Amino acid sequence: MKKVIALALSAVMALSIVACSKTEPRPAETYKTGLGIITTATTRDATADADGQVQVNTNMVVATFDKDGKVVSATIDVAQQTGKVTADGKVAGDIDTRTKCEKGDDYGMRGVSTIGKEVNEQYAALADWFVGKTVDEIMAVETYRRDDNHPTVPAEGTDLSATVTISIGTYLDALKLAYDNAVETTGPVASTGLGTDITVSKSDATAEAEGQIQVTTTIVGAAFDAEGKIVAVKTDAAQQTAKFDATGHFTNEIDLRTKVQKGDDYGMRSLSEKIGIGKELYEQYAALEEWLIGKTANDFAGIETVTNDEGHQSAAPGTDLAAGVSISLDSHLIAVAKAARNAK
Repeated sequence: MKKVIALALSAVMALSIVACSKTEPRPAETYKTGLGIITTATTRDATADADGQVQVNTNMVVATFDKDGKVVSATIDVAQQTGKVTADGKVAGDIDTRTKCEKGDDYGMRGVSTIGKEVNEQYAALADWFVGKTVDEIMAVETYRRDDNHPTVPAEGTDLSATVTISIGTYLDALKLAYDNAVETTGPVASTGLGTDITVSKSDATAEAEGQIQVTTTIVGAAFDAEGKIVAVKTDAAQQTAKFDATGHFTNEIDLRTKVQKGDDYGMRSLSEKIGIGKELYEQYAALEEWLIGKTANDFAGIETVTNDEGHQSAAPGTDLAAGVSISLDSHLIAVAKAARNAK
């Protein structure tokens, strides 16, 4: 059954957070916008004395660059989800699906920070420090190894160390990825934003079947013009699955690639052929990106959709978007709205 999304953009954006960086409006010139994602994961088996756990960290940087390759706007955030497993193979407790920036003071860094800054404030300070510099200049920043968990901390006495005391190497690498995959904007850039939607699925282990915790982080990085129209956009999703047995021991090596990085390995092409599209997931993401150009987040929120038996929305058959995109749009609707809300 066809339906028009009734949820007003303002309501969707209520899910958003204050952006982690700020920039001033920029003059019309040639820009490129890119999205960099680096995912890590760790596991610890359960014992008789302690729950096991899996922690997935999806590090994200969206950035816009000028014609000289200098950063004019950047936003940093991390989706850090932790799932616990008992020694009898049960998932213990809920999993927080907020990003670190969305957690704000709940993250709890301010109290232990030597400079009294929460992690979202340090991300914003690092992103602001990027502005006006090329990637090469940024990658050359002086750092030191504080300990095994903090191998690339800004060197003491530098201008960056006054506002950033976290390890920054992963964010520098993500910025480099954003630069490497940046696409030229189709018009003047007024702001750049990062939006996410994080979902978790989980199941307990039994004697017959492994349990699992799967974290999916859908990510949109977009540049907007003065009217809120998208002039460049990159989207991807990090989907990591940890499997465990009935003793709470993890059993698989977690694939850290994003869905786009998996390419044809993702395996959607044959399924989409059944409905006449025949596109792999990364190709459908590219089609969605192309369709979004020139549209506002409100335009996207108002598209005509159909809802399947599981409650997921996809583009209504016969619409221009449905010709190239058959995937569920639920998470992208949220992520695009957040990117617009958080854009600076």
